[in-house]
Amino acid sequence: MSGAGATPWWWVLTAALAGSGCTITTSDPGADGGAASDGGGGTQKVGDQCEEIYTELCTQAINRCGITGYPLDQCVASNKQACCQGSVCDQISQSPSSAVDACKSAIDAEDCYAISIDNNPPACQGVPKKP
Repeated sequence: MSGAGATPWWWVLTAALAGSGCTITTSDPGADGGAASDGGGGTQKVGDQCEEIYTELCTQAINRCGITGYPLDQCVASNKQACCQGSVCDQISQSPSSAVDACKSAIDAEDCYAISIDNNPPACQGVPKKP
Protein backbone atom coordinates (compact mmCIF):
# COMPACT_ATOMS: atom_id res chain seq x y z
CA MET A 1 0.00 0.00 0.00
CA SER A 2 1.76 3.06 -1.17
CA GLY A 3 0.28 6.43 -1.81
CA ALA A 4 0.24 10.01 -0.71
CA GLY A 5 -0.74 10.34 2.90
CA ALA A 6 -0.84 6.59 3.49
CA THR A 7 1.25 5.09 6.25
CA PRO A 8 3.15 2.05 4.95
CA TRP A 9 1.65 -1.11 6.47
CA TRP A 10 5.08 -2.52 7.31
CA TRP A 11 5.91 0.54 9.41
CA VAL A 12 2.66 0.36 11.26
CA LEU A 13 3.11 -3.38 11.91
CA THR A 14 6.62 -2.78 13.21
CA ALA A 15 5.45 0.08 15.40
CA ALA A 16 2.50 -1.93 16.71
CA LEU A 17 4.68 -4.89 17.50
CA ALA A 18 7.19 -2.62 19.19
CA GLY A 19 4.44 -1.37 21.51
CA SER A 20 3.45 1.98 20.07
CA GLY A 21 -0.21 1.05 19.62
CA CYS A 22 -0.26 1.90 15.91
CA THR A 23 -2.10 -0.26 13.42
CA ILE A 24 -1.67 -1.66 9.93
CA THR A 25 -3.85 -0.16 7.22
CA THR A 26 -4.77 -2.01 4.06
CA SER A 27 -7.29 0.58 2.96
CA ASP A 28 -9.30 3.42 4.42
CA PRO A 29 -11.46 1.83 7.16
CA GLY A 30 -14.56 3.58 5.90
CA ALA A 31 -13.93 3.59 2.17
CA ASP A 32 -14.53 1.20 -0.68
CA GLY A 33 -11.33 -0.82 -0.99
CA GLY A 34 -11.66 -1.54 -4.70
CA ALA A 35 -10.53 -5.16 -4.48
CA ALA A 36 -10.56 -7.45 -7.43
CA SER A 37 -13.29 -10.04 -7.17
CA ASP A 38 -13.66 -13.54 -8.52
CA GLY A 39 -17.05 -12.62 -9.88
CA GLY A 40 -19.18 -12.49 -6.77
CA GLY A 41 -19.50 -10.78 -3.47
CA GLY A 42 -18.48 -12.37 -0.25
CA THR A 43 -20.51 -13.99 2.48
CA GLN A 44 -18.19 -13.02 5.34
CA LYS A 45 -18.32 -9.84 7.38
CA VAL A 46 -15.68 -7.21 6.70
CA GLY A 47 -14.42 -7.51 10.29
CA ASP A 48 -14.03 -11.27 10.02
CA GLN A 49 -11.98 -10.91 6.84
CA CYS A 50 -9.83 -8.22 8.46
CA GLU A 51 -9.21 -10.51 11.40
CA GLU A 52 -8.25 -13.43 9.13
CA ILE A 53 -5.78 -11.32 7.16
CA TYR A 54 -4.14 -9.77 10.21
CA THR A 55 -3.98 -13.05 12.07
CA GLU A 56 -1.97 -14.36 9.13
CA LEU A 57 0.24 -11.28 8.89
CA CYS A 58 0.89 -11.02 12.63
CA THR A 59 1.57 -14.75 12.91
CA GLN A 60 4.13 -14.56 10.12
CA ALA A 61 5.75 -11.43 11.55
CA ILE A 62 5.97 -12.83 15.09
CA ASN A 63 6.59 -16.55 14.59
CA ARG A 64 8.52 -16.70 11.33
CA CYS A 65 10.25 -13.32 11.25
CA GLY A 66 10.87 -12.86 14.96
CA ILE A 67 9.33 -9.39 15.21
CA THR A 68 8.42 -9.08 18.88
CA GLY A 69 6.76 -6.54 21.12
CA TYR A 70 3.08 -7.47 21.03
CA PRO A 71 1.39 -10.81 21.61
CA LEU A 72 -0.57 -12.16 18.65
CA ASP A 73 -4.01 -11.23 19.99
CA GLN A 74 -3.01 -7.59 20.58
CA CYS A 75 -1.35 -7.34 17.17
CA VAL A 76 -4.48 -8.65 15.46
CA ALA A 77 -6.88 -6.49 17.50
CA SER A 78 -4.84 -3.35 16.94
CA ASN A 79 -4.60 -3.90 13.20
CA LYS A 80 -8.24 -4.87 12.80
CA GLN A 81 -9.17 -1.36 13.97
CA ALA A 82 -7.24 0.07 11.01
CA CYS A 83 -8.94 -2.30 8.59
CA CYS A 84 -12.52 -1.55 9.64
CA GLN A 85 -14.30 0.50 12.26
CA GLY A 86 -17.77 0.59 13.73
CA SER A 87 -20.68 -0.68 11.69
CA VAL A 88 -18.45 -1.24 8.63
CA CYS A 89 -17.00 -4.31 10.40
CA ASP A 90 -20.47 -5.87 10.61
CA GLN A 91 -21.32 -5.40 6.94
CA ILE A 92 -20.96 -8.20 4.40
CA SER A 93 -17.70 -7.84 2.52
CA GLN A 94 -17.75 -7.55 -1.25
CA SER A 95 -14.58 -9.70 -1.33
CA PRO A 96 -15.13 -13.42 -1.74
CA SER A 97 -13.35 -15.77 0.65
CA SER A 98 -11.09 -16.76 -2.25
CA ALA A 99 -9.68 -13.19 -2.26
CA VAL A 100 -8.92 -13.46 1.47
CA ASP A 101 -7.28 -16.85 0.90
CA ALA A 102 -5.19 -15.40 -1.94
CA CYS A 103 -4.10 -12.53 0.32
CA LYS A 104 -3.13 -14.93 3.12
CA SER A 105 -1.17 -17.08 0.65
CA ALA A 106 0.63 -13.99 -0.61
CA ILE A 107 1.55 -13.05 2.97
CA ASP A 108 2.86 -16.58 3.52
CA ALA A 109 5.01 -16.25 0.40
CA GLU A 110 6.57 -12.97 1.51
CA ASP A 111 10.05 -13.20 2.93
CA CYS A 112 10.78 -11.47 6.22
CA TYR A 113 12.49 -8.59 4.46
CA ALA A 114 9.33 -7.99 2.41
CA ILE A 115 7.25 -8.06 5.60
CA SER A 116 9.56 -5.44 7.13
CA ILE A 117 9.37 -2.96 4.21
CA ASP A 118 6.57 -1.24 2.32
CA ASN A 119 5.58 -4.30 0.31
CA ASN A 120 1.87 -4.92 0.45
CA PRO A 121 1.29 -8.04 -1.68
CA PRO A 122 -0.85 -7.21 -4.73
CA ALA A 123 -3.31 -9.94 -3.73
CA CYS A 124 -4.03 -8.01 -0.50
CA GLN A 125 -4.65 -4.59 -1.98
CA GLY A 126 -8.23 -3.54 -1.32
CA VAL A 127 -9.16 -6.75 0.53
CA PRO A 128 -11.61 -6.78 2.16
CA LYS A 129 -13.71 -4.66 -0.12
CA LYS A 130 -16.21 -2.69 1.89
CA PRO A 131 -19.81 -2.34 0.63
